[in-house]
Amino acid sequence: MPRWASFAASVGLGAALAAAAFGAAGGDQLDRSTTVEIALLIASGALIAVALARARPGRVGGVPVLAAFVVLTGLTAASILWSIQPDLSWVEGNRTLAYLATFAAGLAAAHLAPNSWTVVLRGVMLGALAVVAYGLTTRVFPGTLATSEIYARVGEPYGYWNALGATAAIAVPPTLWLGTRRSGHPPANALAYPVLGILLVGLFLSYSRGALGAAAIAVLLWLWIVPLRLRTVTLVAVASAGAAPVIVWALTQDAFTKNQIPLDVRQRVAPAFGIFLACTVIVLLAAGLAIAFRVTRRPPVARLRLGLGIAASSVALLVPLGLFTALAVSDRGLGGTVTASVEALTSPTSTTPGGPARLTSASSSRARYWTEAGHVFSHHVASGTGAGTFGISRLRYRTTDLVSQHAHGYVVQTMADLGLVGVAVIAVLALAWFAAAARALGLVPRRAERRFEAERVGLVALALTALVFGLHSTIDWIWFVPGPTVMAVLAAGFVAGRSLRRSGPARTERTLARAPRYALASAAALVSLACAWAVWQPQRSNAETGHALDLIAANRLAAAQRAADDAKRFDPLSPDPLLVAASVFDARGNLRAAELQLERAVRRFPGDPEVWLRLADYQLNTLNRPAQAYRTVSAAIYLDPRSRAAQEIFFIARQRLAQRAPATPSRPNTGPKLPAPPGGSTG
Repeated sequence: MPRWASFAASVGLGAALAAAAFGAAGGDQLDRSTTVEIALLIASGALIAVALARARPGRVGGVPVLAAFVVLTGLTAASILWSIQPDLSWVEGNRTLAYLATFAAGLAAAHLAPNSWTVVLRGVMLGALAVVAYGLTTRVFPGTLATSEIYARVGEPYGYWNALGATAAIAVPPTLWLGTRRSGHPPANALAYPVLGILLVGLFLSYSRGALGAAAIAVLLWLWIVPLRLRTVTLVAVASAGAAPVIVWALTQDAFTKNQIPLDVRQRVAPAFGIFLACTVIVLLAAGLAIAFRVTRRPPVARLRLGLGIAASSVALLVPLGLFTALAVSDRGLGGTVTASVEALTSPTSTTPGGPARLTSASSSRARYWTEAGHVFSHHVASGTGAGTFGISRLRYRTTDLVSQHAHGYVVQTMADLGLVGVAVIAVLALAWFAAAARALGLVPRRAERRFEAERVGLVALALTALVFGLHSTIDWIWFVPGPTVMAVLAAGFVAGRSLRRSGPARTERTLARAPRYALASAAALVSLACAWAVWQPQRSNAETGHALDLIAANRLAAAQRAADDAKRFDPLSPDPLLVAASVFDARGNLRAAELQLERAVRRFPGDPEVWLRLADYQLNTLNRPAQAYRTVSAAIYLDPRSRAAQEIFFIARQRLAQRAPATPSRPNTGPKLPAPPGGSTG
């Protein structure tokens, strides 16, 4: 591939990855996520079709990994059958399907253009840099880009700081590759210095401890695997020194350390922050150019390299030794400090300090969500409660009013959502990918290679990109944020696809005729379009539901009924169309039909406390049947004991029943018999 075409492809890929990140944002808005998922499916399907039609013959690497990913996607979709909230499982199945398509596209790219690893590396770095730079820019222009920001931590465009930290951490390995490679033009390589500086600023100002830890592990693994240690130490040291002033300054400003800071206060420090960032980029670029041209013209002699290596090794040994000594002489001692940190990390009641103090604190609210996930898992060991349903299933076990849709950890959420079957599948997927990555990097013991050519170094960077995401996902819910996930999954797919790069000549010498190859390519394109259509249906139903509510407000009840019917036809797994249909009948004055719609929602979705609550509210406040409302709301309270709305209906219904209590025994309530909630009676 010509150099100009390679750069153009890198820019295009980076723009596409950034567009996915900006388009889907935090992944919590169905319309935006659906648009990105459809785009991923169509684009990936097109690339896979081209690979099937045009790729060279031979075996394809990463097939076991792809098969495991297909099983995970199938299990996620199949969980609709037993899910307590099947519409959420459908949405989660769509998300996993889009990630599968992205992984397959990376694998296809590795087979179609094996030398395009540079394109993927630069694309991931450019896409992540665009996201992180935008996040920092929102603090330079808060009056324009962040008028409603209430948090000190930088989190835009996701609205979630850990996702921004993950994006910055994901870009660290490609930046190490750019700044330490022996090939390439010095000016291009020098760009790694300001890029890494910006990434470090984004990492620290997101206050994401998981992202910082994952990035640090990636740097250490890079130093261990890749024999470019002096270049790496120089890059990391210079970039860290350049980013340190702006980080230290920001950590002394209320706008970056305290929540709920007024806009005018944030605007007062914004110009200084912008100047600091600009100076950081200029200084690091100048330093990078000086180092790159100096190394190109006169590489350091062996004695200088040895001295610098000894100095770097000494620092690397002295830092942990100093930390160990400081902990040993502290009041708690080494053992007491470790024990206290473990307790703070695992205690469901621990609190996390705000501002810079959180970077040195082990406490976290994650233990609370992990405990809730453990309770859900203990009652649904085999197959869980259905993909994406943790936000509903946890309500039965929560001890606070904190709202969370995720368990803050992909493994623990999989335990709750998909049970032991899901954990087994993701374990097989992880092991298959590690095996493929080891083959691609030449780390297999019997076939380990000493020679580190350019491609092998690049594949190490791509593998570490995926590893950073995997490590961070174990303690956070960034899997549900498409921006960083798509970048990591694409890199993981390419690495898996290159697992056969050292396997010698292809065993299959024959090639398929053009007609079968084109037929397979056409089938892949059609399958991607069919999947995109399926992904569109929940959003299509959601839009019709909203349209029906607007029509009810405009008193266009016939049109509202048609919209509600269409919403139910598009997504029969969601309770929302039934609830909207009940509102239509209520607006028409047909109270019995409205009640029947609500009862149908309860029967079809007995694990959702919201449908029980809606029926109880209707029975109490519209039909004036406190006895039925009392019985119905008891189920809502069983499913969500801390629901204030359910508690209010419960006490009002009980009060009205007490006021109506006759002096003599009355006839028993003969209202409609409703199903019991899963795991208990309705009271």
